[in-house]
This record gives sequence, C-alpha cells and structure tokens, in this order.
Amino acid sequence: MDVEYESNPSFDGDPGKLEDDVGPEIYNELLEAFLAHLTLQAVELGSASADGDLAAAQYVAHQIKGTATSFGAMRLHELAQRVLTIDGDRQDLVRSLVSELEVEICSLQVGFGASAGHR
Repeated sequence: MDVEYESNPSFDGDPGKLEDDVGPEIYNELLEAFLAHLTLQAVELGSASADGDLAAAQYVAHQIKGTATSFGAMRLHELAQRVLTIDGDRQDLVRSLVSELEVEICSLQVGFGASAGHR
C-alpha cells in the first residue's frame, strides 16, 4: 500500500530520507505499523486526559512526535509538541489538544486507507 502524499492533507511533509533509506516496500510496511500503533496511542492519550495524568499524556505525545516527522505527518508532530509544552495547571488545554490529536490520528488513518495503492 502506498500513500499519495500530494493529495492527502494529513501527510503534509516529505517522507524523504526514511523512504530513501529503506526503500518503498519496507517504508510502506513501517507506515502501516505506524498508523496501526496510532490507534493504541489515541486510546492511551484519551485515558491519560480523562484521568488528568499530564505526565502520561506527554509521554505518549513524545512518542508520537518522534515518529510523526519521519512519515511526513507534520500537523500530528506539531500537536504532539504542543502537548509537551503544557504545564500541569492547564488540564482544559490538555483535553483540547488530546482531542485535536485524536482527530488528526483519525484523519491520517482515513487518508491512508483512501489513498492506499496510489503513489
């Protein structure tokens, strides 16, 4: 499965070096794993937010941020970065950003499924 970056607004960066390093077949396998893992991370974010556990939300956001750039998911990277900069007194902001992250994760997964097989 290939992702058509040009027509998928959720992938607004360039996979560039990673895809060059591993080749398109392995890259697409890694991308599928990344997108599947985002489902688990969205659940973890939601739980952390509901529990008011900023440290747990930031831990997951840090993981997301680290991999999002590799796959050209720059909006996801930016949202995760914003979670990392929140202080403990802003639970309202944590919930809002986690909600935005969850929406972006869904957009990435839907966009990937819609553009599978095209490149």
